[in-house]
Parts: sequence; C-alpha cells; structure tokens
Amino acid sequence: MTAILVGSIVGILFSAFCLWAGMKITKVEGNFLAMLLIAAISTILGFIPMVGWLLGPVAMFFLICKWTGASFWPDAVLMVVVARGVGMFVGIALTSLVSKM
Repeated sequence: MTAILVGSIVGILFSAFCLWAGMKITKVEGNFLAMLLIAAISTILGFIPMVGWLLGPVAMFFLICKWTGASFWPDAVLMVVVARGVGMFVGIALTSLVSKM
C-alpha cells in the first residue's frame, strides 16, 4: 500500500510538472497549482475500478479546458498525452523500486 501511495504522489507531481511544461510550450495561460489539482483529481479518478482508466483522462481534458485558456485541439490533447504518459511511466517505475526495498 505504501508503494502505491508513494508512486501516486510522485506521479502526480511529475504529471503536474508535465502539464505545466506543456502549458508553457503551447503558450496557454494557467498556473502550477491548477495543474497540480488537475493531476491529483485525474489520478484519484484513475483508481476507480473498471472505468478509472477512462475517467482520469476525460476529467483531465475537461479541467484543462475549464481552468486554463486551452483549446481542446491541439493544446489540451498535447498536454494530456504527455502528462499521462510520463505520469504512468514514473508511477510504475517508482512502485517497482519501492516494492523491491
């Protein structure tokens, strides 16, 4: 359980950083706190069995469009794809590292 918690927290932080970086690349207005909340909400929704894999990214798209000045295509799509990919990779890597300790 500790490994999942640590992996999720670090994954949220990396996802928020990737969303923030994507926001800067696409020149969308917003702040890091909003990106942190978006990453946390989508991660929590991702833990729902059976539908979490779909609810997380959908919530991320919706919240990015609502809390920033991003248009759906290509800004929000680019930000979500990069953040979800990096967040999942880091979460899996850290979970496997912590579980070996």
